[in-house]
Amino acid sequence: MGKYLKVGISGLLISFLGTLPLGTLNITAFSVAASKNTYEAIWFAIAVVLVELLVVRLTLFGDKKINFNGKLSFYLIPLAALFLVYLAIQSFMAINEVSEMNTSINLFPAIQSSFILGLLLSALNPLQIPFWMGWNRVLLAKNKLQNTGSSYASYMFGIGTGTLSGLLVFIFLGSRIFDNYEQYHMIVNLLMGFLYLGFSIYIMFLLYKKHLKLKIQ
Repeated sequence: MGKYLKVGISGLLISFLGTLPLGTLNITAFSVAASKNTYEAIWFAIAVVLVELLVVRLTLFGDKKINFNGKLSFYLIPLAALFLVYLAIQSFMAINEVSEMNTSINLFPAIQSSFILGLLLSALNPLQIPFWMGWNRVLLAKNKLQNTGSSYASYMFGIGTGTLSGLLVFIFLGSRIFDNYEQYHMIVNLLMGFLYLGFSIYIMFLLYKKHLKLKIQ
């Protein structure tokens, strides 16, 4: 029982601390809570956790069958970059679309469901694959994570709990800090737009560095 608790806590700490640095997922959770409501933001967070757990499961069970660092990332990164550019454009366009009579604002008009937005944004996050592959190997090497169903289940439960807890921090901040969202929507949307745009450029740089540069040489 103790070894399962330890691996669960390891997964919780890794995912919780990994959620805290500013990124597309936690900033979006913050913005959904600020512009819409806590309920919608929680559904966004649940979607993110579900996709992350699927990714962890694939990295645990399918690492030898699926070339995560090869063809999958080669096709996933451009899709992720395009989606982030789309979100950046929507964020910039939303700056002038706030009505003083409506405090429930949809930052992404083409994506009505916060749950669907969470699924898409999490699924198109290529950095979580090498992140979890690396941590899986570290924990397996230290014998904290074992090749058993019970150990994997405890590990994934901890990961889900940690990610959800980290996102709830941003959801709480988003729902509490901006009581009157109209006063701050320009700043929030500008920050989100530049964040999405910057992250799309960053992952395309990773694609160039990892795949395209080697082909050119």
